[in-house]
Amino acid sequence: MELERRIIIDTSSILFGFAYKKDIFQIVEDKFYGGKIAISTGIISELTGISHKKGKNGAIARFALLVLKSKKLKVYNINTNVDNWILRSSKKNDIVVTNDTELSMRLRFKGISVLKLTKNGTLRLFLNPI
Repeated sequence: MELERRIIIDTSSILFGFAYKKDIFQIVEDKFYGGKIAISTGIISELTGISHKKGKNGAIARFALLVLKSKKLKVYNINTNVDNWILRSSKKNDIVVTNDTELSMRLRFKGISVLKLTKNGTLRLFLNPI
């Protein structure tokens, strides 16, 4: 029996994608058909906090929250630090999409596949700086 593949999307990639008018959720659904996108209530809390700010980042976070409400995603009821949740819950079969270099390095040290969203909307293997 094959394990279900989870694709965990970090706050950094959500904000980065919408800043460049790319729907990270749709990109992941298209690339990993059958994979289950996973986020936590902590990610929603981070977006909510940012959404209260004025300016571009606040507007991006508000839009991201609207898109999230329209999606049927697996939301884990975890309100702890998002990076810690991702690090603790990620398994070898999972993929994490993040634009956070420090988190990427920690995940790759654990043997977790990490992808980064580019400005043009493609997902690339996250290569840590040497």
